[in-house]
Amino acid sequence: MGERIPRGFTATAAYNLPLQAMNCAARTRVAICVPVRDEFESLPALLESFAQQSVSRDCFIVCLLFDGCADGGETYVQARQPLLDYTLVTARIERQSQASAGRARRAAMALGAQTLAGTRQPGDIELLLSTDADSIPAPDWVEASIKALREADVVAGYIERPDAPATDMHRRVERYWERLRCLQRTVDPLGHDPAPSHPSQGGASLGFRADIYAALGGFDEVATHEDVRLVTAAREAGHRVRHDRAVRVATSSRVTGRAVDGLADTLRARQATCDMPAVLNPDAALERYRRGAQARRAFHDLEDDTIAFALAERIGRPVNELRALADDCTSAESFVMRVVPEPTNGEELALDTAEQRLALLETAHGCPNA
Repeated sequence: MGERIPRGFTATAAYNLPLQAMNCAARTRVAICVPVRDEFESLPALLESFAQQSVSRDCFIVCLLFDGCADGGETYVQARQPLLDYTLVTARIERQSQASAGRARRAAMALGAQTLAGTRQPGDIELLLSTDADSIPAPDWVEASIKALREADVVAGYIERPDAPATDMHRRVERYWERLRCLQRTVDPLGHDPAPSHPSQGGASLGFRADIYAALGGFDEVATHEDVRLVTAAREAGHRVRHDRAVRVATSSRVTGRAVDGLADTLRARQATCDMPAVLNPDAALERYRRGAQARRAFHDLEDDTIAFALAERIGRPVNELRALADDCTSAESFVMRVVPEPTNGEELALDTAEQRLALLETAHGCPNA
């Protein structure tokens, strides 16, 4: 895998089932990698969710990485282990005063990669799945991830918050961005990431072909947003990233989290204000999606002056610059990311106004119901 267990990392393995008899298609072998930091209350439901998976128990192994836990979670897992009908491996890293989601997730993935490598056979397909200790994967999560990774290199699952109240303004904002992504993939289709797609790239549901994860260098050891950084790097490198609504995980709407500037902080800030949030104007987004679609179509044909000059006029960049960028890109997707970047200070509207306008655009472009 190219990923070594970090210094200060001690592992203990508890195998309930042999890994020699993997009966997934073509010896597909899956490691589910979960960082845990003082989340005792979440562990019973998490362990039970793996027992409910629709695939055979010898199709996956669960790897729990305890990030210096001091709440009895490790003891609880050790007591439950003999009762589980799937294979479980645990490890521990020393606690740091400031929680680092990237450090813990990287160590969890290293544990998964090492565990798979221990019984590797020629021709094995190895997958690494990431989730969080406060999340509950759907019963078909592993199965849907395997299916998605047959058509992609990275899969970002759909993260739900079923405990969010009906009046939750942040859920309304999330839904708006989901609808925008559906519009984008309708206007600018991407074969491995078809509409409706979704915008989430959270570590609560990410899956990688293990060789791709190794090639990317793994999660950065940063306090937050290690998940978005790695998915973005995968797209920039030309790997196929699929945002799949069939790969579902439920996570909590807690407002006290472990990561600075994480989801919990965002939810707390949203609840503290009664103001209508401002979001990207859907008309401005649509124009960017159209430019992206034109750039994608032009990527392989920029030697054609007609195509090159039309794109140059549309996005306001010289032809020679576009051709140089295309030569430096590994795929049409990475080219689109370079020449039609995400807006940093886009035109914004109040959410209620933007929702009404987006509804008209969805009808006009025939967006599928998400």
